[in-house]
Amino acid sequence: MTTLIVTFGLDEFCRSTNLSRDVLVEIVELGILEPREPDVEPWSFDETALILARRAVRLKQDFELDWPGIALAIRLLDELEQVKRENRRLRQRLERFTPL
Repeated sequence: MTTLIVTFGLDEFCRSTNLSRDVLVEIVELGILEPREPDVEPWSFDETALILARRAVRLKQDFELDWPGIALAIRLLDELEQVKRENRRLRQRLERFTPL
C-alpha cells in the first residue's frame, strides 16, 4: 500500500495560511510548527502542519493572543486531548470489571 504525503513549499505554505515568512519563522522557533526537515532549506511542510497553522491563526484571531501565548494554548489543548484519551481508555478498562 502506498501512502501519499502532501507537502507544501515555503511560499505555498505562507499563501495557504496567510502568514508572512517572518511570522512563520517565529512560530517555528516557538515550536508551534515544525518543518518536515528543519535542517534543510527551503523548508517544506505537510498537511498536519497546515492544519496546525490554521488552528494557530484562528486562535490568534479569536482570542487576540500573541504567538508565545498561542504556543502555550496549543500545548495545553494537546495535553487536554491526551488526558481525555487516557480517561476514555481507563473507563473502557474499568467497564470490564464494574457493571454499569
